[in-house]
Amino acid sequence: NIDGFDPNNFDYIEVKDRNLMDRWLISKLNILIDNVNKNLDIYNITEATRSIEKFIDYLTNWYIRLNRKRFWKGEMDRDKISAYFTLYETLLTISKLIAPFTPFIAEDIYQTLKKSNSKESVHLEDYPVKDETKIDSELEKRMLFVIDIVELGRAARKKAQIKVRQPLKKMYIYTLEREDIKEFIDLIKNELNVKEVEFIDD
Repeated sequence: NIDGFDPNNFDYIEVKDRNLMDRWLISKLNILIDNVNKNLDIYNITEATRSIEKFIDYLTNWYIRLNRKRFWKGEMDRDKISAYFTLYETLLTISKLIAPFTPFIAEDIYQTLKKSNSKESVHLEDYPVKDETKIDSELEKRMLFVIDIVELGRAARKKAQIKVRQPLKKMYIYTLEREDIKEFIDLIKNELNVKEVEFIDD
């Protein structure tokens, strides 16, 4: 609302041309769609809703929080537009996914986000179907690894009774999968408030 973002007013940015975090979220969204559909096909409603809940946790506690600078920066550049497209598409898809479970909330989200040429109601939309081309299993694996590292780092801080707001000089990571997380080093440093990350062999 602050930026008056309307997807109709910008050239569409293909998922493959977006930021690493954007591609990760869209991949995770399509895995979620597949998971929900498979569970609903066998009437496993509990598992379907649990997977949506877990995804929303990743959306809010990882994607939105880690991309705050992209959303809040003043210039409406390609990077910011890419983040907006990703968030817009994700929220719109979630409104369709949750429609059978929480019809009124789903409708409220949909009415807020829908385009001028959209259906009148979320309940008139087709149920989402996964797009296999947008699933990146390798990226998914790497991001889960990064999340594990951050959570272990937080646990180490808690054990030592050193709060995250207190900067630390160095963090040591023992792993053989170094190439998998090199692109995420800045993210790890920011999340754990450390100046430097060093890989160790034992």
